[in-house]
Amino acid sequence: MSERLKVRFAYQRGFQIVEGSTILAAFEDPVEAFKFVRDRGARVWLDWGRTVIAGETGQYDFTASFLQSSVGRILKNQWGSLSGTWLWSISTSDPRFRRHGGQRGNAATKDEAVFELEREFTRFIAETEKYRR
Repeated sequence: MSERLKVRFAYQRGFQIVEGSTILAAFEDPVEAFKFVRDRGARVWLDWGRTVIAGETGQYDFTASFLQSSVGRILKNQWGSLSGTWLWSISTSDPRFRRHGGQRGNAATKDEAVFELEREFTRFIAETEKYRR
């Protein structure tokens, strides 16, 4: 699973799966859109930015978001036996996607942490029973 596809909200058209400038498919329900991405062996390309806590940003701390909602985080371990590795975790506050949570793990590099989080978030949403509007 290495291909990254964008899932975007298309006003009055539901959710579109986009590769570059090409629309591959459209669905009314984002869960169905995520299933399409997962079934292609791909992962959803999340939006990434620095984590901001109390107005401060960390050098090795990044937040993933989907449709402007925070869905996960990667953070470089700087102390202890895991120093130099990256922690990733899924945590969504969006009640429409609350099925379960707590998926987390460690990765050797930042790119691997991004990959793992995007892959697991894609699976997480694809396995959600129903999207709650």
